[in-house]
Amino acid sequence: MSVDQPSNSHLEVDSPNSTHITALENELVELRRQVSRQTLLNQIVQAMRGTLVLENILQTTVDQLHETLNVSRCLIFRPDDESQMRAHHVSEATAQRESVLGVYCDFYRYHHQELSQGQPVVFPQITPNLPEVLIKAAQDCKIRAILIVPLLHQNSYIGGISLHQCDDSREWNTEDIEFVQAIADHCAIAIHQAQLYAKLQCELRERQQVEEALRQSETRFRTALKHAPLVVFNQDHQLRYTWVYNSVSDGEVDTILGKTDSELLAPQEAQRLISIKQRVLSSGVGMRDQVSLTIHGKQRYYDLTVEPLRSSIGDIEGITCAAMDISERKHIEDQLKISLQQKEVLFQEIHHRVKNNLQLVSSLLDLQSQQIDDPEILALFQANQNRIKSMALIHEELYQVDHLERINFLNYIENLTYHLIQTYTIHPESIIVKLNVDQQINFDLSTAIHCGLILNELISNALKHALRNNGRQGHIWIEIHSHKTESHTIKLIVGNTKPTKTELIDFNSPKKLGLQLVYALVAQLNGRLEIKKAPHTVFEINF
Repeated sequence: MSVDQPSNSHLEVDSPNSTHITALENELVELRRQVSRQTLLNQIVQAMRGTLVLENILQTTVDQLHETLNVSRCLIFRPDDESQMRAHHVSEATAQRESVLGVYCDFYRYHHQELSQGQPVVFPQITPNLPEVLIKAAQDCKIRAILIVPLLHQNSYIGGISLHQCDDSREWNTEDIEFVQAIADHCAIAIHQAQLYAKLQCELRERQQVEEALRQSETRFRTALKHAPLVVFNQDHQLRYTWVYNSVSDGEVDTILGKTDSELLAPQEAQRLISIKQRVLSSGVGMRDQVSLTIHGKQRYYDLTVEPLRSSIGDIEGITCAAMDISERKHIEDQLKISLQQKEVLFQEIHHRVKNNLQLVSSLLDLQSQQIDDPEILALFQANQNRIKSMALIHEELYQVDHLERINFLNYIENLTYHLIQTYTIHPESIIVKLNVDQQINFDLSTAIHCGLILNELISNALKHALRNNGRQGHIWIEIHSHKTESHTIKLIVGNTKPTKTELIDFNSPKKLGLQLVYALVAQLNGRLEIKKAPHTVFEINF
């Protein structure tokens, strides 16, 4: 009987089991790799959530990718100020890491369009058929294989993650690319959040600076106005008080806010204020006026400034006002007005008495002249009476005017010429007087008296010597006007229709006292006298 030999059929049965075990082992390795990558992804996400320091997040990302994907180096590129992609982060385990930090990458420049559209750049190996610029860039960084995944947030291209293999070529499989893409998406979100956070921090600092500046400005404002007699306030479009500072009385702000002038003031005073403020609201143009208000039973005066209060887009939404208390100044002004009026009355009374005294002297001379038979001496008395009369007329004008600083010189000349014509001529109607006087010229008392005496002498001289009554009509003209020649500003002209005799111009003659007096008076005015003899007698004085 034969014995069957052991069969090797179990080898054939075990072969499928061995293949199955190998597949399971491969699946296990792949599963572990997926778990490792998911763990890495979770770690990166947790790191992003745990800190707002972007630099730490991105550095952790490149370090973890370097280790997990077993690459020669991992980098994150971000744009610089000139929008060129520069290496901002390099994995710590990279050989000669410092020499790589900050470098620019020609792969980014060459493939800018694809990367900006979200497409990764994949090179399993650097071959001679690549563009020369990329071959040179690979040689400079000793790159044998490269994977670039862009960083995009809301279609905005903000950088990229680069994986370099420097020792050999490398096939970048789909899982590698998708994994890096997932990391890139989270990095892009972190970068965007960090940018938002930085922007918010900057805006917060600016806001804090503005608020601090406003606080300081308000402090200075309040300090400046603390003891100033100035009330500052705002009112809305319905003229309700919305803000008041430095109220006329402490503790009254709460009782004022939300109310109108009609609710706070007497009807007549309120209507005056409302009228001013409504004009500003309707016209958009500020106003300034003085108003009087009854505050705590006392009459107060305010210098009120009202300006339109505009919104950020320029619409008028109310008014802003400043009211300066000028009650004390108003009281002083009223006192000064009363004092000035009293002084004007006093000066008028003085001029009135001076005029009366001069007339008294003239009357005494007139009485004395009645006892004189000598015609020459009588003429001297009469001349002196006229001189006194010319001064008295000045004081009479000052007594009659409302403002002592102005003399109606035209009216004075008319009175003076009328008096002299009545004194020296038998037929006054034969003398025609023409006046051309600039009424804008104002003389003080001293100048007026000097000019009055000069006119008295020249008109008297014309009536006594040039225009004696001979049955013919005579003319006298008087001009006073301002001009600007050298240092003189006033021109006084007195003329008549008869040529001057040579002897009348001799100022050194003791017989011609009147002309000597004219010369002396012109000198006192710091003036200059010119005499023209033909065709008419003309005296021209500039002072």
